[in-house]
Amino acid sequence: MTKKKTVGEEAIERLSKADTKQGIVDTQREADKEYFPEIEKCIENHKHLDTPYYIVVHHKKERLLENVLRRYFFARQTLPTPQWDQTVWRYNPKTSELRFVWTLPDENTAKWMASNPQELSEHHRELVEFIMSFLSGTLYSKYYKEFHKGESCEK
Repeated sequence: MTKKKTVGEEAIERLSKADTKQGIVDTQREADKEYFPEIEKCIENHKHLDTPYYIVVHHKKERLLENVLRRYFFARQTLPTPQWDQTVWRYNPKTSELRFVWTLPDENTAKWMASNPQELSEHHRELVEFIMSFLSGTLYSKYYKEFHKGESCEK
């Protein structure tokens, strides 16, 4: 069995090689290959839960390694407070339904998108709606009311 490299080892190795001019789309496609397997792993690790719960994906740029972007997957039983660089899913173990809830990009991108919606394609409409709802303070309460009918949405 081959020893898996650490993130730091991989980052240093890639920085020492000549730039391959790999585009951001290619990089994203490569990263996305592991996205749903990571979600499935998170579900498997929480199969003891029998009520719906949330899977949060936090996107983080490593401060010390300029070429490293990481995604952290974790489950929680309460709806998370919206944050930049976050994607939220809701999983119902009784029905095996995985539902996309929202995604938010980094703060700079979000603010540019909110200020320049006319420059974006129809493809970005839902993302802009998430951003505008977050900026207006209504994103959390909208989904809390949908998923927890009749409960107070005090954080």
